Amino acid sequence: MSIALWYCPPQGSVLYEILAQLISSLQTLFPNSPLFEPHITIATQLLCIDKDARNQILTSCMAAIQSIKKDLIKTEQYNNDHLISFKSCSIGKKYFKKITLDCVENKYLISISKIMKEMYSDPQMIDSMNVFHPHLSLLYSDVEPISKAYVRIIKQRVQDTLDIKLEEMKEDLSEMQNDTQITWNINTKSKIGWNIPGTFKIVKCEGPVNQWEVLGSVDV
Repeated sequence: MSIALWYCPPQGSVLYEILAQLISSLQTLFPNSPLFEPHITIATQLLCIDKDARNQILTSCMAAIQSIKKDLIKTEQYNNDHLISFKSCSIGKKYFKKITLDCVENKYLISISKIMKEMYSDPQMIDSMNVFHPHLSLLYSDVEPISKAYVRIIKQRVQDTLDIKLEEMKEDLSEMQNDTQITWNINTKSKIGWNIPGTFKIVKCEGPVNQWEVLGSVDV
């Protein structure tokens, strides 16, 4: 069983609806792909065998946010920075990263992920999870590769829905090429992102995506 910890924009918020609309729009291009809610995966392989364990994880999430809440509010007010913000958009070669918004890896996000993995993930899996590339998936698909015509459509839909400008990354992508078909930089100061409030969710990711189950959640 794979149990993951997600951080989601507040359900019903403008941002949640915009991202959900974009996910739905891209899914129409690949009808065999599943729909899912917008989220950032913070940790996977959680050891979460009962309700008490779930509550402990969610309590730790609240404590982690409380410890940095003042800093988050300050950076948002003065720098317009968010806990979750995006630097690029990618079309990848892996099912769960077919289209992603790639996050700015700020110190708070990395710290929360590290703490949750060390405290609650399967110790035997820690080494394989040390590399943290936070992202928000927009499409799950096994279509490979995506045609140039569809790439153009995807780029336009992302730009139009999020009101951003994407420019293809031209520099050396040797470290990413095995997993990435194309990456675009977000070349404007994107307002797409969120800080707090948000929602942590513990999700049982087993079987088809439409059968995944939210085991518990907490708003922060």
